[in-house]
Amino acid sequence: MGRNVKSKTKLHISRRTALWLVPLVLLLVVFSVTFYGLIMGSGESSYVEPDYPLPALEGAVYVKDEVEFRSAIDESVGKSVVIVLTEDVYLAESALSIPERANITLTIENKDKSYKIFGADNSSTIVIEDGGVLELYGVIVTHADSSIRGTGVVVNLGGTFIMYGGEISGNTVKDGGGVYNRGTFKIYGGKILGNKATNFGGGIYNVGLFELHEGIITENHADFGGGVYNRGTFNRIGGLLDNNRATTRGFNVY
Repeated sequence: MGRNVKSKTKLHISRRTALWLVPLVLLLVVFSVTFYGLIMGSGESSYVEPDYPLPALEGAVYVKDEVEFRSAIDESVGKSVVIVLTEDVYLAESALSIPERANITLTIENKDKSYKIFGADNSSTIVIEDGGVLELYGVIVTHADSSIRGTGVVVNLGGTFIMYGGEISGNTVKDGGGVYNRGTFKIYGGKILGNKATNFGGGIYNVGLFELHEGIITENHADFGGGVYNRGTFNRIGGLLDNNRATTRGFNVY
């Protein structure tokens, strides 16, 4: 009686073939990982924030504390004024109010050191009123720690806030941790970073006009809309909007 013999086929790869096949496989793996990262990754490594020059300081007003700061704002009505922060400023009770017909550029003297404005507990740090304009360079708008509540910047209807640099960070409130915008808010540079809202809009709560040209919105947290909660007009031209968190819905935008 004969026996059934199962034939086995062996694949033989020559040494010469292996020499070019192994590098090819490695190259394909590297390409696949890189491509996946571009499609699915955060994009943080590829984004370079623009570095805008500080404004001209000729005729600027230099302030080092809350009293001088409020006085400089009062003197700015009907004018365009550059205010230079030279020390950290701690607000005692209420927000700094940018009034109607005041056009203020808030900046630092050079980029070696940035100064902070600390908001008072249960108060916003800066409020821009109807007809007021604030441009921000280099200054950090914040609260002392997460237990101190208040929005970084509130832009009321008819107010205008433009960021070219600086940072709005470490603010905690119910709605709009970093910025609560009812007017016009445009970002050309700087960061909205590490703010929190227990309800809507960790980074930004927008019911007005908001434009993101450049700059970074990241690591903010809210129940809805970790980065941006938008119920107005939001135009995304560029910048980085990523790595924000939401408990319920809308990690980056809702």
